[in-house]
Amino acid sequence: MKITFIQPYYENVWEALGIGYIIAYVKKSLKEVGFDTDINFLHGNFDKNICTQASTSDIVAISCTSPTYGNALQIARDIKSINPDIHVVFGGWHPTALPEEVIKEESVDQVIVGEGELAMVRCILGSRQPILKGVKLSPDELEWPDRVAIKNGRTIDLCEKMNGKRTASFQLNRGCKVHCKFCSEVKMTGRHNGKNNPIRTRDFTDLLTEIQYAKSTYNIDYFKFVDATFDRDAHTVIDFCKAKIGFGNTLPWEANIHPSFVQRKDVFEWLAKANCQQINVGVESGSPYILNDVGKGSTIQQVKNVFRWAKECGIGRRAFFLLGMPDETDEDIDYTIELIDTIEPDVVGFTILAPYPGSDFYEPQFHEHVDWSEVDEYSNDIWSTANFSNQDLKDTQAYLVERFKRLLCERQA
Repeated sequence: MKITFIQPYYENVWEALGIGYIIAYVKKSLKEVGFDTDINFLHGNFDKNICTQASTSDIVAISCTSPTYGNALQIARDIKSINPDIHVVFGGWHPTALPEEVIKEESVDQVIVGEGELAMVRCILGSRQPILKGVKLSPDELEWPDRVAIKNGRTIDLCEKMNGKRTASFQLNRGCKVHCKFCSEVKMTGRHNGKNNPIRTRDFTDLLTEIQYAKSTYNIDYFKFVDATFDRDAHTVIDFCKAKIGFGNTLPWEANIHPSFVQRKDVFEWLAKANCQQINVGVESGSPYILNDVGKGSTIQQVKNVFRWAKECGIGRRAFFLLGMPDETDEDIDYTIELIDTIEPDVVGFTILAPYPGSDFYEPQFHEHVDWSEVDEYSNDIWSTANFSNQDLKDTQAYLVERFKRLLCERQA
């Protein structure tokens, strides 16, 4: 049986790590039952004639987010026009959020909801349930992502061309302890072992061995964690740093940090010892009211602590802010400006809120027919609030970009 996995084109390209996990799990599981497969992977940012290449497959599995959903649908239609007998499966963030909508598409035969490793095995072995729910596995049940299959060397080479670093991504945790109203993480990683959206952490030695494999195979000189929040708690962060040092891994790296989880300076001292060179923090707003209203789970003082401690330890600090929270006012924007001046991040980014499917702000009656491909990572034409029109939000964003232009992240520079 020939199976082709596809990641559609998107401007901000990274390796298809999720597909890598699925391919690795599929290969292991099918080998155990003696099922023979020919597995292929195509990436819209690198491969040409994707539909033609995929048209000889028995199953085509397409992973997409909301911004890539339209492109994914067109790929499915084109493949079906060449070979109507191909079984087309959709998975990823958008299908997980809106499975009933996606399965109505004539070119989509099946939708996988949530984490797709085990569900994809069931699909290959014959399950044709239109909406197939994924099973949340423990980290010990997962294989390393198949970096050869997803041709990870291409994205590593691209990173080197763009910023001089041969960078690969890794995952320590799945899940997140908080439920921000603007985020859809809970839809994907959901309940596990009776708990709502728990964090599942893998073995440090296994992770560090995987990083060492990537270093020796692809000559990486930098890595990043793609976890929603790397810092599940202070003890986990410190223990990982100690393990990394003990393993003899000296590679520089970065991670996403939630301010409320690491309210101890020694965490940052250990991060520095383990050669963490940058933390990325979704601050979102400088207004205490807004942070509480959207369920962020952090306070302004916690944000200040994190940025102060990281600076004192010599760790680079990126801060990202969301504009257009439903009750946000001009005064709240002023609080954000004041906070940026106080915490002095090395890099800053400003995004206009997008009501993505799966988030609490998605409302079908208003957003069902949105062309999500037009919703950029930093801006969009669809969101407004009681206090700000869409143009007001764009003007505010432009003002902040100009005011803090010396600190802008690459996409907004």
